[in-house]
Amino acid sequence: MTMANKLDARWDTLKADALTAVFQLFDADHPLDFYIGKDTDKQRLLLLVTPEEPPAIRDMRAIRIRTFKRDDGKWSLLLTLDSITLTPMFSLLCDDLIDSSRNTGLPADKSLSFVLKRLSNWRRLLERGLPDLLSENEIRGICGELLFLQNLFDHLGKSEAVKAWVGPKKADQDFQAPVAAWEVKTIRPGAPRITISSESQLQVTTRAIYLAVFELADCMAGDAHAFTLNALVDRVRASLAADHDASELFEENLVMAGYVSRPEYDAPTLVERSLTVFAVNTGFPCITREMLAPGISHVGYDLLLSACGNFRIAPETFTKAELD
Repeated sequence: MTMANKLDARWDTLKADALTAVFQLFDADHPLDFYIGKDTDKQRLLLLVTPEEPPAIRDMRAIRIRTFKRDDGKWSLLLTLDSITLTPMFSLLCDDLIDSSRNTGLPADKSLSFVLKRLSNWRRLLERGLPDLLSENEIRGICGELLFLQNLFDHLGKSEAVKAWVGPKKADQDFQAPVAAWEVKTIRPGAPRITISSESQLQVTTRAIYLAVFELADCMAGDAHAFTLNALVDRVRASLAADHDASELFEENLVMAGYVSRPEYDAPTLVERSLTVFAVNTGFPCITREMLAPGISHVGYDLLLSACGNFRIAPETFTKAELD
């Protein structure tokens, strides 16, 4: 059972009271005191009890946010769902707040800022409309970027690698460091081509550009190297747990990429078959801005991988020459 489903089950079994709101501690092992609840109208509630005074926070879409001081001197941050039609979204939001704050490594009196940052990310996400499910191609694309991010940890360090991940911000390449940029693509086994989205994607300017192509195959869940999008996100989160700033930036990028943890992302189950890296040097088969007549832009095209063989380099050395 997924975390969001566990939340739903707990809310469903919680009996409302006609006179007062009722609350139940969600997880005694969690470092923060999260309570699920129901008000007298049977609307769902999420309550965080914290030693810090929360700032005044404006309401979100269909979610009221209130803060108040308790009799014991602590403070409460209360989220109330106002529309039953948005129950699935509220479950996802609460699931995210609880799960993402579980292993931050922050002391209790510093964790409120983390939760408030998550709420801010959700506000930006909801302002663009309710998050749609990612398509399978989008899932594969994000998986490719996360796999590559892990590769960059060894070359740039974790903090700098996360800073370099600019794909969610709609940059020309998925990763940009001062001396090099990397565009990441994923293909299915045997696919002969990839799609380049614009003339700027492989445009060499002041830094070298590399094209990284992951071959991702469908596989059974029992495969030793299998992963899902949710599992891959959790793996990266765990590796960043000791770096609070990098973790926060990573979470912001996930939201900008349209990802929030959902049970649907426990599929497809994938396995990395290969990583092929190309150096985009002089003569590389691509369309650049100089080739286009005035007034033409945003040109997408297919690139045959068989035409790129002379530019292939070893994946384990693709950054060494640039970063040494």
